[in-house]
Amino acid sequence: MQFGIYMKTDPEGEVKYLQVKDINGENEIDYSHTARVKDTGTSHKYYLRKDDLLFAAKGASNYCFLYDGSKGNIIPSSSFIIMHITSKKILPEFLCCYLNTPSILSKLKNSSVGTGIQMIPQSVIGDLQLEIPSMEVQQLIVQIDRLRKKSEKLHNKINTLKRNLQDQLLMDSLKRNIL
Repeated sequence: MQFGIYMKTDPEGEVKYLQVKDINGENEIDYSHTARVKDTGTSHKYYLRKDDLLFAAKGASNYCFLYDGSKGNIIPSSSFIIMHITSKKILPEFLCCYLNTPSILSKLKNSSVGTGIQMIPQSVIGDLQLEIPSMEVQQLIVQIDRLRKKSEKLHNKINTLKRNLQDQLLMDSLKRNIL
């Protein structure tokens, strides 16, 4: 476990530099405006690997997400704690679900430090005690979490469509009454 690194961005850089602003509302990376940095040679230990967990530890919004390894060389900023999972006894997705549960996030937030920008110390996450369930239970929890997220996306899409339909009906009604 380690914090990411602060680096000066450079449009000519060859490495993507992940910042908190690059994470969307569903805790997914939006690569469309990711800044770039130059590879200084000292930053290789910060490169993300497939199945690394990133925890946004600075600021008011704290969450964990899984890096899927699909976008090549990426270095996270110092706003993130990088977790390299080395044990075969725990699924990275399961640990991510665990860290994103409201009770754990609340516990972590209560341990944050700082007067201006709040930060959750790395040691607080490292001190969490977790009873690791069987691999089957972990897989089931991960699958339930995926289905929950998919359901939330569908509900949001349905609500947006309902709102658009209502707006269109209202506008059509007003047009008929005005003419």
